[in-house]
Amino acid sequence: MMHKQQLTKWLHSPHKPGFEPPKVYVIGCADATHYTLGVEVKHRVEPLLDRGEPLHFSSLHAAKDQLSQLGLTHAYLRMSCAYEECGIAGGQKYSDIPLPISKH
Repeated sequence: MMHKQQLTKWLHSPHKPGFEPPKVYVIGCADATHYTLGVEVKHRVEPLLDRGEPLHFSSLHAAKDQLSQLGLTHAYLRMSCAYEECGIAGGQKYSDIPLPISKH
């Protein structure tokens, strides 16, 4: 798990040349009513928490606004399907779509 404060420090602290910010995901499911945020840490996507609770957003726009406030310029929309009959057998059950974040 990663806390929002940790991500903020990671993004805004001094970095060596060539620093690549972590991959951040807006995660949605085919039949879910909200989006959550995740951060890739050591090749695993960890939920982004605020005050110990996962961040939830009722719209993609609201999630993108939060990412913009954190200073991110891009993320990935990870859409997954909860139904086993969808997709390729034995394949991954999600799709990652580049998601540009506009600055305010």
